Amino acid sequence: MYRLFTTALVAASSVSALSLSSGCQSALTQVAGNADANACLSISSLISTVIQSNSSIVTPVDNMLKALCAAAPCTNATLSAIVTNITTGCSTELSSTGSSAPSASTLTTLVQQYYPTVRNIVCLTDSGTNCITQTLTNLQAILGTLSINNIGGVLSKALTTTSVPANVTCTNCNKQAFNVLNQAFPGTLTSESSALQSQCGASFTDGNTPAGIVQSAKTTTTKPSSAPATTMARGALAALTASVLVATSFWAFA
Repeated sequence: MYRLFTTALVAASSVSALSLSSGCQSALTQVAGNADANACLSISSLISTVIQSNSSIVTPVDNMLKALCAAAPCTNATLSAIVTNITTGCSTELSSTGSSAPSASTLTTLVQQYYPTVRNIVCLTDSGTNCITQTLTNLQAILGTLSINNIGGVLSKALTTTSVPANVTCTNCNKQAFNVLNQAFPGTLTSESSALQSQCGASFTDGNTPAGIVQSAKTTTTKPSSAPATTMARGALAALTASVLVATSFWAFA
């Protein structure tokens, strides 16, 4: 779980270092202004908040997640429109890693496949506190303020932190996130199980929902499609990274 958040920080750091092209800024602005996209992703609840460069992003992100989880889920048509806008407008940024940019149809398939599960994970709550908010708060306590200006320093510390406290890794939130992903895509986290059991105990991967955990996502009937486990793992990670990329891009020029 810690490695997923470290990967997200890497993505955020990469975006913060980019000078977004006018086409990409325009695409992101169109997404933010699209009524359907804004209704299901609650983008306005994030970009309408004045985020100071040195202030923690935890509270603004928490506000966005609460609004997102209370809203109806995005339809496949809305997700397709979002992906098409971003892949078209941000083609330069998407191909900046040295490899060719993925096609809109490829990304659309992945996003539509993993969106329901990712949404269910980000909408988990523990005794009323959103689980992503809880994890960000725990990480902030050991890595320092998660702010726009401090992302580089936080990233450096994250990459050199070899011992992650149990209160970050072995939380009820992370256990249920493991359950949700493993139930939706069996076998995806097989390689992670032994490491988690070693640090958190055998009960961490027993599949039981911890006390106090509640799903706050408004009901969706969309079901994930089947795919090879290795592909699922890459897709889930890509979905998390993409979320950070888009959110950080909004912070950069909102």
